[in-house]
Amino acid sequence: MIKNIVQQYIFEQLMHFRDGNRCCQKFSGSFRSTERAILAEYAFKLGYNSRHIVHNGIEFLKVYKKHCLHYMEHTPELRLTAHTEKELFILLRESDFIGSQIEMQMSPDFFSPNCARPTIPPHRFSLGLKQSMARQNLIGQKSFQDKCYLQPYKTRLLEAVRRSRVIIVNGDSIFEKSTGIPMYIIENCAERRAHCKIICVEREQLLAIHNSEKLSEHLGEKVGNTVAFQIHLQSRISEGSNLIYTTSSFLLRVLMGQSIVDSFRHISHIIVCDVYRHEAFADLLLCELRAALRCHAHLKVILLSNSLYNLRFLEYFGEGEVLQLENPKTPDMQAAKIFHIEDVQKIVEREKERHHLRLRLPPTSSSSLSLTTSSSAYIYSTNMTQLHNGNFFNVDRILENYELTGTDQALETFLYMVQCENISIDYRHSITGKTAIIIAAKSGNLLHIKTLLEKYADPYIMDKQNLNAISNAIAGGNMMCIELLNSVKNLRNINPSALDYSLVMDLIRVLMISSKWETGNIVIIVADYEQLLRINYWILRSKMIGDIQQQVVIYMLHNNIEKDQLELVVNGTPDCINIVIATDIIESVIPKYQFKYIIDLARSRRNVYNADAGCKEFIFEWVAREALENRARLTSRKGECVSCFRFIPSFHVDKLAKTYIPELVVMPLDRICLTVKLLSPHTMVSEYLQTTICRAPFINVHNSVEFLKKIYVFDELEEVTWLGCRLIDVPIDCQLGKLLVFAILLQCLDPVLTIVSFLSTFDPLELPTEICSNRNYATLGEMRVKVKEERKRLAENILSDHLIYLRLYQEWQNNLRDDNPEMVLVDEPDYVLNGILEKVCDIRTHLVGALRSSQLIHNQGPLSMHYINLKSNSWPMIKATLAAGLYPCICVVDTYEGRLKCNRPKELVIHPASILRELTMEPLSYKARGFPSNWIVYGNEMNSFNLNSAKCCSLVTPLTVAMFAGPPKIDSSNIYMLSNTSNNYLNACSSNIANEKDAMVIFYIDDWIEIKMTPTSAQLVLKTRQYFYSAYMNFLQNCGSIDKWRRTNAFLNSVSRLFDTLERVFALEDQACGFVKPLNIGLRPKAVPNKFITSFNAVISWNEEESLNFMHKYQRDNISKWVEQQQLKKAQVPELKRNGKFVCWEKQFFVVYITQTDLVFRKYSQDWLREAVTKIIEPCLKNDILTFVILYNKNPDQFCMVAVAKKLFGTFRLQEYFKNKIPICEVLKICSMQNICAPAFVEKRNAFQIDALIGNIILDLFAFGTNFQEQK
Repeated sequence: MIKNIVQQYIFEQLMHFRDGNRCCQKFSGSFRSTERAILAEYAFKLGYNSRHIVHNGIEFLKVYKKHCLHYMEHTPELRLTAHTEKELFILLRESDFIGSQIEMQMSPDFFSPNCARPTIPPHRFSLGLKQSMARQNLIGQKSFQDKCYLQPYKTRLLEAVRRSRVIIVNGDSIFEKSTGIPMYIIENCAERRAHCKIICVEREQLLAIHNSEKLSEHLGEKVGNTVAFQIHLQSRISEGSNLIYTTSSFLLRVLMGQSIVDSFRHISHIIVCDVYRHEAFADLLLCELRAALRCHAHLKVILLSNSLYNLRFLEYFGEGEVLQLENPKTPDMQAAKIFHIEDVQKIVEREKERHHLRLRLPPTSSSSLSLTTSSSAYIYSTNMTQLHNGNFFNVDRILENYELTGTDQALETFLYMVQCENISIDYRHSITGKTAIIIAAKSGNLLHIKTLLEKYADPYIMDKQNLNAISNAIAGGNMMCIELLNSVKNLRNINPSALDYSLVMDLIRVLMISSKWETGNIVIIVADYEQLLRINYWILRSKMIGDIQQQVVIYMLHNNIEKDQLELVVNGTPDCINIVIATDIIESVIPKYQFKYIIDLARSRRNVYNADAGCKEFIFEWVAREALENRARLTSRKGECVSCFRFIPSFHVDKLAKTYIPELVVMPLDRICLTVKLLSPHTMVSEYLQTTICRAPFINVHNSVEFLKKIYVFDELEEVTWLGCRLIDVPIDCQLGKLLVFAILLQCLDPVLTIVSFLSTFDPLELPTEICSNRNYATLGEMRVKVKEERKRLAENILSDHLIYLRLYQEWQNNLRDDNPEMVLVDEPDYVLNGILEKVCDIRTHLVGALRSSQLIHNQGPLSMHYINLKSNSWPMIKATLAAGLYPCICVVDTYEGRLKCNRPKELVIHPASILRELTMEPLSYKARGFPSNWIVYGNEMNSFNLNSAKCCSLVTPLTVAMFAGPPKIDSSNIYMLSNTSNNYLNACSSNIANEKDAMVIFYIDDWIEIKMTPTSAQLVLKTRQYFYSAYMNFLQNCGSIDKWRRTNAFLNSVSRLFDTLERVFALEDQACGFVKPLNIGLRPKAVPNKFITSFNAVISWNEEESLNFMHKYQRDNISKWVEQQQLKKAQVPELKRNGKFVCWEKQFFVVYITQTDLVFRKYSQDWLREAVTKIIEPCLKNDILTFVILYNKNPDQFCMVAVAKKLFGTFRLQEYFKNKIPICEVLKICSMQNICAPAFVEKRNAFQIDALIGNIILDLFAFGTNFQEQK
């Protein structure tokens, strides 16, 4: 009877599994062996595979459907070499850790030595200082209030603070609320002789420092007296400070480990800035403040906003009032005039026709994509056969399959090709000319049409029969499809990923040159740092070639600039045009000068979490309507007529979100979950996040918590581990923080730190894609090939993408170690690469400081930088560190099926950018035949519709996976003897059991990774793992104590033997597998003396005094003398302005023959310069003419550099501008096409002047490269 019930229950469970969406499922570990045999028998009859697994000492039976992503027909094997077994045996025999025990017992002491409960490390900074008496400073307060637009609201503000505990102050940034309100409160408390301690929470560290210095300057004090700041790794504060600027993340860190009662006892006011933006840590802080108000009646909470939707804050706190600040009314007050992208295109075209401006609109410019063009323009708009990556045959077959079946899977396959393989969304079949949207319209699939339109597919492209998608929909009579397709307009303009940089530059030129537009300062608001670099490059290039006026100063403003650079941006430069390229931080910074023009790209780039794919990704998206309105009011404080140019279609503005999207809704939540758990240890993370003002999606919270358990930041009961306590002070993703911990322990920090810094930002060698590029398709394919070749060169025939980052950073450092770096432009990719590498350098520096702050590294002793880099030259050790730190991002190549197998919800493929595959798609089994190992560790994933793409991959040995993958706690119950399998059905469905099964065991590392090996190897690996993880736990608990890490410690000596053995063992296994060993990977990086991007901006900008400081290092007295001489010569200088506009200088060109191909003027003999150019070039120098000197050489015949001739301190100088290799034949070819007579470039002509037409052609080839050739 019982047997029948069990059989019926098992059958029902299998039926549920069959009808469900899961590809595999674990069945209860409470089954007895006979019941598991019945389950295996039924699964075998249904055509399913089953396998016996062991997880945490509990036996399960896992059933797999056909084509399951997680099932491997043949279990991977590990066969240790004899030398490896010998090394491990000697280690364990001599180790005091193992002693005479047969097996190490996994007692609680293993995870928490001495049974110490994980505690949050003490923070060396604290905001909980006692309140001090507010002091009057009448002169300083009057100096500030006279210039503050908030002054008319002073009385109302103080009355609201007196009668309400929660106040929302709503108004534009011109009111300087974050500095004015605390000043008023301090003055009021001083008049009442009362104590006060005000905490002002800014959204960026840079703003906290800037505002504290700004107020201290008004008060005539040093920062740290009345006004102070306290942020991560920096603090200037005293016991008498009344106002402390900080950030929300830092304040939450201080609150950790303290009770609400104690935390806010000495705080009188808390001011939270920019709450309307709903940043994640700010929303968490509001939750803490709401709890604090219940315990402290004296506490005042002031929320600063700039939104029309503030009632939700009052509803959240249950009390309070809103104080609305209205912009000051003046007679000349005018609202900003708004222009959208279609207006910008008309302005540029109109000025081009009216004044014949030399605008640079490439063939793919947005101005040529208006849908008013006749349909014939679309017939050949997408090439049908030119695919430089050789994938056209695959795409043709995919389109044919989609037309034949019309299934979702067929469309997803095509969309994967678009996302990852650089196939145009408008790709036309090489024979029929049909696109995917034509096929979808012909079949009348409305859902597929919507999907393709969301990916910006063009419904107006014609096939070979001159029918487009609309024509096919009409033929099918599907009215809903017809209406949807007819409603589409301006496809390129509504794609936030696609930005036409040439259109941005043409608009800037029109504003600066055209007489219709007044001269004024310009601010350009970009999406992120990469976009900022590209815009900066385009403006620099135009100024250098003389396309815009020389009286221009270019500033960059982003979250990571230095404090001194921010001061330059705020103060500006008088008597010239200030161009500020800024991220959204400009909304909180108030310059001392007025912007005449606002160019709002209306985009943002953020890191979002995709719950369906289970991965993080950086995406571009449109900003909210609220952000557009706030940015248009940046210049409203003086009432001048300003113009705001938005690079978004006007019809699309109404479709944008009204308010800012809360970060908790979209961002990865791993650090948020860790912060929440440390703030409230006795509350479930999901429960806490349901009490915030913006609730995070439950699926995102659940996935993040499970991931933190996987990497052992949380334990199985969702309690914080020692690893989680240490990572809270390391400001990166928890997985990358764990990687740094393993790098410290395995003594290879420097190379891993560089890899982590690259993984924390965007890939500098990322393959360009069609969807976010405005280049034509042929050029894009060539660029992808060049990037791929560069990655191969850096990889040095070693199958690791992580090595590419190390080599790239080393080469960049070698080029910049000179104290006087070469200030020259090569091309746009090189300039952007320099900017990204500077950011990587900043991240490295910041991470080292964070690791010191968290006490993971020390200034001296075994945890000093010297000792934790002893094994930085061991590439096998670095790969082992990557496997340990990046787990669970591990996959294995199934050579029998030609697929990657991993524990992910979607199938995993290798990204085309990886060194492990080619640009052209080919079966993985072909490429994998040359792999020395089938195990791959990868850095991140990218969602590609029905697949996930693994990026930043490296091959590792099986021993590395067996040693470091999985949870720290593994004992002998995870070793399963194959001979124990007694059931026929289990034998039949487990084809991985070899003939020598009696001599093999399965080592279960987690619920997915299992490796077959001999019993001896399994015991050696298991005990070595236990040995290592014991040292790992001891390190996490005791790294904060210097005394416990002295070199004389016996435990450290034994651990040192362990690490030395691991280094030798991994090297032996690498050699046995056939891995190639790279050289000189452990070179210690050096500090960068000068930042190229900032220095180059200073060199090219109109502020020549700063340029001399960067370029020639002259003393200040010499500069002042030179300035005096220039002032005496002003009478001889021609008029710089005409009709209120700065005048573009004329150009003249000289050509000089050189014998060296790589000339650097700073290092070249000045005698040669004087002899070559004094007689010809120097007499022609004028103050209002740009004199370009073009250098060329023979064999090969090429132009190699462009410089500008100047006289500095009466001395003739050449300043490098562009450096590249331009074939002379290319110039001669263009001259022939345009019927221009070109001179002879021969060795006999040392230096001579050339015509301006030829000079401009050469200059354009240097400045614009392939873009210029496309136009020609």
